[in-house]
Amino acid sequence: MADRSIKMKSSVEQCSSSESEQNSLDIDSKHFQPQSYVENLTKGFSLKQLMETESMLGKDITSLDSEMQTLVYENYNKFILATETIKQMTSDFKQMETGMSNLMARMENLSSFSLEINSRLQPKRESVARISETHSLLKKLQHLYDLPTKLKTALTKKNLSQAVELYLRSRIVLEQYREMPAFQGIDSDCMATLGELKEEIRKNFDMEDATIEVISESASLLLKLNENPDELRLLFLQSGGKCLSIEIAELSKEVEVWQNSNENDTNVLDLLAFIDLGSNTVITNLGLIVTSYKNLFKECCSPSESEKTLINFTMALVKNYFDVLEKRYGLDCPKAGKREENVSVLVRSLDKLYNKLQTLGQTLPDVDFGRASTDLISKVARSLCDRLLEDLKMSFESSLNLLREAIATSSLQGEDGTTSPTYIPSLVSQILNAVNQDVKNVLSTLEPFLDQSITFINMPYFYIPFCLQDVHEGTIVKYLSHISGRCEEFLDNNESDAKNASVDLLLVLSRMCFDASSSTVQHLVSLFTNITLYS
Repeated sequence: MADRSIKMKSSVEQCSSSESEQNSLDIDSKHFQPQSYVENLTKGFSLKQLMETESMLGKDITSLDSEMQTLVYENYNKFILATETIKQMTSDFKQMETGMSNLMARMENLSSFSLEINSRLQPKRESVARISETHSLLKKLQHLYDLPTKLKTALTKKNLSQAVELYLRSRIVLEQYREMPAFQGIDSDCMATLGELKEEIRKNFDMEDATIEVISESASLLLKLNENPDELRLLFLQSGGKCLSIEIAELSKEVEVWQNSNENDTNVLDLLAFIDLGSNTVITNLGLIVTSYKNLFKECCSPSESEKTLINFTMALVKNYFDVLEKRYGLDCPKAGKREENVSVLVRSLDKLYNKLQTLGQTLPDVDFGRASTDLISKVARSLCDRLLEDLKMSFESSLNLLREAIATSSLQGEDGTTSPTYIPSLVSQILNAVNQDVKNVLSTLEPFLDQSITFINMPYFYIPFCLQDVHEGTIVKYLSHISGRCEEFLDNNESDAKNASVDLLLVLSRMCFDASSSTVQHLVSLFTNITLYS
């Protein structure tokens, strides 16, 4: 182990000595030795190389000397400026020391003056404090003496908020001195004026043109005057409900005006404008009522009872509003020739209504306004599907009439007395093409309900019932069942159509039912599936 340490030490010393020898030949090293450097050059270099090395060293010395002079010239002004700055700082510190000394002397004088003033005023300090307290009390008493007059003046000018604030600022002092005989008259006058003030505030709840803001402010003022909160919240909801009922009645009048108008009447609100009007009045003000009710009565009433009352109030008003909307949507039946455009407007208006009710639901999370609005949308969509089904039935009756006319004005018999091989397929093709085209038109009409930009399309309790129950079962299947039923009526001897049906008509209808069962029905079902899956 000792031998190994000795060897390691020896190797380290050898490395150090070799490194030192190399550094002694490096001009830029701190271990540089000129004599060794010159001897090394003379031994290893030729005369020409020595001359070149000498020339190169001369140039390097000249260059370094020039750079050194340049550095001295460039920094000379800085050295001078630094020297002057140090001198100036020394002078400034001396002035600051002098100023601090003067300041300390003045502070000592002020301290002595303050002690002298305190000693002189000490005997009178208690009397000054008593005088100040007396002055403050006199001001309060003067305010009490003026309070009945100020309250009466504010009440006369209808400054109800100012009158309440005047009373609240003086209530504690008034209650403190109420039992003193000198203040009993003031107290009785204030209580009489306060009673008038409360009655004047309550009148706001009965005003026909009172806004939700006025009703909320009136309830807040009465709460500050310690009125019964349970009575106030019922009065608040009653007055707010009256305002909303007036707005709902105005919407109902708009429905009647629309019903009695004609297509050229430009003064009638269209469906989108009607929904905007209802949203900006009924739904917006209902949201204000809910928010104000919670802010006013959440701390002074029983939470469960208060919330239950608010929910019942809200649901009753929403129901009344929905009744008006159902009338408006029931009247807004798409007209022929503008069906797609009107259905598109119908869907946009329903989406607006849904989004507005979702906003209202944020103020009252316990009520599912999304489901309530979706139920209304489903009713409107179902009503539209029912009307479209009636249109399909009427179109099929028209096709039947055209078929009977075609059979009556021509013959299925050929020149040789046999049935024409192409005439029956031609008539069947015409009526089935009409059925196909009518169903395509209906599906195209209903496509706006499946637009992905519509918000309520994402609600599962609308999309699935609408596609399966309203469109597939309620429209297409019922339409095909109607066609089948109408064909069966021509075979029932008790039906008038059967008595007047010709053999030719029965042949065409039989062939139509056969072709429909084999191809047309599957085509219509696949068409419906493609549209719903694509949407």
